[in-house]
Amino acid sequence: MTTIATAGSTDALYGVFHAGDVRVALPLDELREVIMRPPRFSALPAAADGLLGAVNLRHVVIPVLDLCRLAGFGAHDSDAAGRVIVIVAREGQVFGLLADEIEGVAKVTAEALLETHVAGDAAALFSHTFERPEDGAVVSLLNAAAIAARPGIPVVQDVGLRPPIGSGVIDASRRTVLLLQCGPVGLSMDVTHVHSVIPQLTLHPSPLDGTTCRGVVHLHGRAVPAVDPLALLGLGSLPDDGIMRGLVLATERGLVVLIVSDISDIAAVPIDDVLPLPPVGMRKDGFLDGILRLEDGRQHLLLNGAVMRADAELDTLAGLGLPLDGGDTALADEEIGAPADEGEATRETKDGRRIVARVRKFLTYHVGKEAATPLEQITEIVPYPEHAIGLDSGSELLGVFTHRRLSVPLLALGMLLGVAEPVDTGTARVLLVDTPGGDLVGFVVPALHAIEESVWEEVGPAQPGDPGAMLQRGQLVKIGTEGQGRLLPYVDLKSLVAAELAA
Repeated sequence: MTTIATAGSTDALYGVFHAGDVRVALPLDELREVIMRPPRFSALPAAADGLLGAVNLRHVVIPVLDLCRLAGFGAHDSDAAGRVIVIVAREGQVFGLLADEIEGVAKVTAEALLETHVAGDAAALFSHTFERPEDGAVVSLLNAAAIAARPGIPVVQDVGLRPPIGSGVIDASRRTVLLLQCGPVGLSMDVTHVHSVIPQLTLHPSPLDGTTCRGVVHLHGRAVPAVDPLALLGLGSLPDDGIMRGLVLATERGLVVLIVSDISDIAAVPIDDVLPLPPVGMRKDGFLDGILRLEDGRQHLLLNGAVMRADAELDTLAGLGLPLDGGDTALADEEIGAPADEGEATRETKDGRRIVARVRKFLTYHVGKEAATPLEQITEIVPYPEHAIGLDSGSELLGVFTHRRLSVPLLALGMLLGVAEPVDTGTARVLLVDTPGGDLVGFVVPALHAIEESVWEEVGPAQPGDPGAMLQRGQLVKIGTEGQGRLLPYVDLKSLVAAELAA
């Protein structure tokens, strides 16, 4: 049954996304999860307006519809839009809708919902509209039943797909945040608003220097302004103790770096653990969502990444970033040669590697050597659990622990990859990865480095069947910038999970 806010009921929560020029919403009990659009859709022996094909989601074939075409706006531009698929589940039926971007969760009162009727024989694609309070945008509430009832639209039976924790699911009960430290003050921010992380920050003097701006950082061929978040929030200033890291935000006009002392963990925290700010004493309160209370007693101010990225002062600073002489450029023709095949997105380097330009976030870490894994593969990052059951198995299985009512194995990633390296449980981190069956596997790494963006990735033969060969003969990814980046082994944790389950 669809959840619609009614008189006398509590406020209802809706997941909001946009497709083309329209913003639409679904009740959270209908929005099952959100996945990235694949390079191509599988064909279905059916013809219907807006039907793109199907995706295979954890062994369930789900038909995907183009909402823009259903609404009569024409098809998505495949090169610039339609980046995600919203999985809709209603009354035992499942289908997917192509969308451009997820915009978050809106809490809507009964009074704010306006019922809408459209003349004609066909049922309207939306049943209500509401105004989003923060920006006045008009949002239409989709009628999933009307979409599923369109002539020729295939839907599949809901077999209870469990959304991967932290995989892009709009879940009103949890949020995934990056935990930061600014001297004595703990800060945090939703990972969706983080452009990248700089593990070791070097500040250069600039005419922009002042109370808030502490200099510039050389990043992606530009001098990017770096600001003190404590000064920005009116909470003092960051101690100058020689240890600085950077959190990069993307505004409309460019990049800006927040200077922090440390970037400790990624955590999926219950939204109930975010408490409101005190009514007095907090400046720049628009930059703060509240106070995050962690299970171990630590407390962090929760930064509102969306507000910071839209702030006029930070956007002006970002626009003042200047190109560096001889700065970063794209891959030069003499470096990459001609495309491997006409129409392919791959190119070939002088040493014969086939690469594809791809910008996405990677987690870099130490495992005998520096390696990288797509951040999207990792559900959560936690410290080595204090109360884990240790197992002296003589293999990569170090122990087991319980997390979110699941039993999780702790596997030494170094040993899996052929690196004999002791694990210091006091400093190690655990990378939690979902399995197709809804369980979790924990990969233990000695130390994390950063969250960074890729420039390109190597393509071609599949990863070596022997996990121990991944670090030596596996695919590579270029991290950082083309001019100043570094080549790292690409460690596919999803394939390691599959190999462990098949063993």
